[in-house]
Amino acid sequence: MIAAHLLLGGLVLGQCGAWAGEFDEYAVKAAYLYNFAKFVEWPPGTFATTDAPLLICIAGDNPFGAALATLSDKTVENHPVRLRHMPTAGSLAQCHIVFISRTEQGRFRAMLEKLDDLPILSVSDIADFTRAGGMIDLVEVEQRIRFNINLSAARRARLRLSSQLLKLATIVE
Repeated sequence: MIAAHLLLGGLVLGQCGAWAGEFDEYAVKAAYLYNFAKFVEWPPGTFATTDAPLLICIAGDNPFGAALATLSDKTVENHPVRLRHMPTAGSLAQCHIVFISRTEQGRFRAMLEKLDDLPILSVSDIADFTRAGGMIDLVEVEQRIRFNINLSAARRARLRLSSQLLKLATIVE
């Protein structure tokens, strides 16, 4: 089952990556956020119930525009996906995935300190995000969106990342 999801997700992401220059960069990144959620295992007790919402939060300016709307009717393992824009990066502790916008370049390290050890997947497209302690950074390479993963940060947060996801990433320690 996971292999089928990975194959389907990989094909979708691969096609989106190939068209990144032609289509909206943030539509591709929105697809990545959703696919990351499918390959992360949160620790027991993270969700109040088996069908509680999976909350994806955007910290800072929302660069996605309407691209995130396509995620609002999706589910991840019985968890309906919900989106929340947090322009002031208020209480991120309620989120399951936090995308830290480039507008937070000067504050993202402080945000990561607040998120440290919480079971929250941190994602950004800020340069060297994973080297600074973030979990996943999205980078453009040859007109494709690729990603780096900081395994140490994910382990501290008690998040288990699928081996299939790790095979597609560049690992940063």
